[in-house]
Amino acid sequence: MSLSLPSDAQLDALREVANIGCGHAANALSRLMGGRQVDLSVPRVVLTGPADAAGLLGGDAPTVAAWLSISGGMRGLMLMALPLAEGQALETLLLGRPNSEQAERDSAVSEAANIVASACLSAIGKMTGWKLMPSVPTLRRGEARALVDEAVGQVDSDAGRVVVLEARFNAAAAPPVSGQLLLVLERESIRALLARLGV
Repeated sequence: MSLSLPSDAQLDALREVANIGCGHAANALSRLMGGRQVDLSVPRVVLTGPADAAGLLGGDAPTVAAWLSISGGMRGLMLMALPLAEGQALETLLLGRPNSEQAERDSAVSEAANIVASACLSAIGKMTGWKLMPSVPTLRRGEARALVDEAVGQVDSDAGRVVVLEARFNAAAAPPVSGQLLLVLERESIRALLARLGV
C-alpha cells in the first residue's frame, strides 16, 4: 500500500472499518448518556503528517481529549476529543451534577473514553479476527494542537504520514454535546489491516 496514493478500494475498506468501529462507539456513548440519541457523521479517511493532524480538531481551540493506545493485531490509538465547553457538559451529564471536583470530572471522561474505545475495538476485532486491547486512558486539557501532537507522536514520532479514521458525533442533550472520534494507526498496521480485509 502506498500511504500517499491509496486505491479507491482501500479507502472504501478503511471507511467501512471506521463506520463499524465508530458506530459501536457512538452506541456505547449513547448508553452512557442515558439512552440519548448520538448521531455520527460519515467517517472519513485522512492521510496527514503529525504536525498537521491538529487541524482535525480545530487548531488551537481549547479541548479536552482522552486517548488509549491499541495493542494486539494492530497498533495505534483511539482518541475522543471535545471542545472544552462541551466536554464540561458531558462531564456534568455523566456525573449527574454540576460543579464536581476536577478529579471526578477527569475520571468520568476517562471512563467514557475507555468504554467508547473498547466498543470500537471490539467491533473491529470481530471484523478482522484480531484481539485488540486498549491501554489505560490518558486525559489532557489544552489547545487541540498540543494534544494531537502528543497523542499522534506516540503512534509515529518521525516526520512521516499517519492514517487517521475520523468521525464526528452529536448527542441530543441540553446543552448539546459534540466531539470527534479519531482512530490513528501506524503505517505497518494499516498495511496489515488492508491485507486482512483482502484489499
